[in-house]
Amino acid sequence: MKMTEQKRINIAITAMGGQGGGVLADWIVGMGEAAGWQVQSSSVPGVAQRTGATVYYLELFDGSRSAGEPAPVLSLSPASGDVDLVVAAELMEAGRAIQRKFVTPERTTLIASAHRAYAVSEKEAMGNGVADSEAVHAAAREMARRYISFDMAAVAEQTGSVISAVLFGAIFGSGALPFPREAFEQAIREGGIGVDKSLAAFTAGAVQAQRPDVVAAHEPVAEEAPCWQYRGDDAGVQRLLQDIAQDFPDALTATVLEGVRRMLDHSDLRYARLYVERMLRLLALEYGHAGGDKTDWRFSREAAPKLALWMAYEDTIRVADIKTRSRRFARLYQEVGIDADKVSYFTEFLHPRLEEVAETLPAGLGRWVLRTRWAGRLLEMLFAGPKKLSTQSLPGFLSLYLVACLRPLRRYSLRDSLEQLRINDWLQQLEETVPVDYELACELAALPELIKGYSKTRERGLGNFNLLAAAARALSGSLDSADILRQLKAAALKSERGTELAAALARHHLAHLLQPEAGSATAATEKMAVLSCAE
Repeated sequence: MKMTEQKRINIAITAMGGQGGGVLADWIVGMGEAAGWQVQSSSVPGVAQRTGATVYYLELFDGSRSAGEPAPVLSLSPASGDVDLVVAAELMEAGRAIQRKFVTPERTTLIASAHRAYAVSEKEAMGNGVADSEAVHAAAREMARRYISFDMAAVAEQTGSVISAVLFGAIFGSGALPFPREAFEQAIREGGIGVDKSLAAFTAGAVQAQRPDVVAAHEPVAEEAPCWQYRGDDAGVQRLLQDIAQDFPDALTATVLEGVRRMLDHSDLRYARLYVERMLRLLALEYGHAGGDKTDWRFSREAAPKLALWMAYEDTIRVADIKTRSRRFARLYQEVGIDADKVSYFTEFLHPRLEEVAETLPAGLGRWVLRTRWAGRLLEMLFAGPKKLSTQSLPGFLSLYLVACLRPLRRYSLRDSLEQLRINDWLQQLEETVPVDYELACELAALPELIKGYSKTRERGLGNFNLLAAAARALSGSLDSADILRQLKAAALKSERGTELAAALARHHLAHLLQPEAGSATAATEKMAVLSCAE
């Protein structure tokens, strides 16, 4: 007797490390076997977001067979057009399943979490490399017989569990498997891992999956910036926050407050006041310019987050501070699933360069080290180069903790001297540009987006920033200046090679800016100029 499709259920689960894909597969296997079904499970490991998540493939066959009917031969991997249920623990994995043709309109139920775990290609992009989530939702609605999607990572966090339990609940809520709720819950109990929280997450996932509008809410929604609330009792901070509420329009308040939060976390109250003072300077430009839209505050809204990110630059002190914070250890313990009282070792991989070590020193001493060959070689031999430290060991933790303790002295460091000089030059150029060309000033305010990362990546970004700042000076007051600067920035963000930017500069007759004598074309040129200045 031939095996019928009604007796066979094929399931493909895609999940990354830490999402519990294997546990989810085990729950389904246990549930099927308890019901007397023949179940086979296999997995093909991926390399997380680089080439795709691990694919767990399960085939379930109804154990009841007629007399003389041969035992079924089950497959080890999913085939195109032959999958009944696809479960994706992250949205882009659902897209990959569609690309592999696991999802078909006449057969497949697709269950996917709507949250994103960004791929390496998205993270390494110099600009905004995030893929379009709505395109995946649209393809899923078109290709699946039924599509269920909501933010399952958020539900897992709310219930204190992992996403696999929410996915298991969504599978039950979809009705894709012919097993009662008791069978699902019993599979979780027999698993014996975080039973109570897993059951809570299972229930929440089932409820969400049964909502009639569970896939309808994927229209882009404009999100309001969260407004930081100060929980401390420092009178100076409280006065500063009161001043912000009085001096800034409502459209800017949340962004400026977030900037203050970053300055307090990065340095201190004095630094937060400096950020607010600089923002008031920029806001005054907008008040004084007739071309600015006082209901939109476009220039100030563009400058506020860029200024905050630039002022909260990451140096060796900042890195050491973040790596020795207690809440970071708590997060790491949670991610690897161990208790804080268990023996564990976290290894930090560091590769400080001579420049980054010297910039931690007082400004005068740091300049001298970078100018003096033997001193630079000695410092490089002692502190620079690749290093591995365990923050679970006393020597490793203390070495980073002592660097973090230099935070009050940061304002005297060479790195702070360099960054404040660069920021002041940018602010001065903004003050010169707003009265002449408001649209160009808005684009100039967005240019610090180019400065990101660390080491050579940051140097390249800073070099591009200097090039485009020089281009803005050359374009000021000309026709289509803002549009041209916008195009140059887009070209600079396309790749690290710089070929696109060079071509764009030539296209707009600005190729002369690439010559070092024409201006500060590279970060290295600008840096040496700063180092040669008197203290």
